[in-house]
Amino acid sequence: MAKIFISYRRDDSEYQTDRLHRELTQHVENPREDIFIDVDNIPYGVDFVEHLESKVSQCEMLLAVIGKGWLSHKSAKTGGRSLDDPSDFVRIEIETALSRGIPVVPVMLDGTPVPSPESLPDSLKSLARRNAKFVNRMSFDADVKSLVQGLPIALPPR
Repeated sequence: MAKIFISYRRDDSEYQTDRLHRELTQHVENPREDIFIDVDNIPYGVDFVEHLESKVSQCEMLLAVIGKGWLSHKSAKTGGRSLDDPSDFVRIEIETALSRGIPVVPVMLDGTPVPSPESLPDSLKSLARRNAKFVNRMSFDADVKSLVQGLPIALPPR
């Protein structure tokens, strides 16, 4: 079962998320099974939405990695804001976790503020009330160590 689901936008935080993922793999027994990140874990030929919803429903927590462009990211499909598109994968991931009562930890990158409820679709408004972890480039290692120690699930120390 995937214990941790990492949700992020490639355009917004690909490198930071890769680095976070690498750090988290040191705290789980089987990284491919215990941490879900899209690039590693979506099999060929499956329905993305069904697979994402299934994996989110199996996780113990979701990390929503949010950088400066996350909120305003434009959909290539609609031209509008990605979060306003009900078929946006990031929206689906976070909606699914919130609707199932799965803890969602906003991981705010490099001074990005937590989104206000008014800036989010109705189904994501409670994201604004979640206790966030702020992670900065200059203090990345210490910030991630603090994040791991404060997660709502126990991870063994490395």
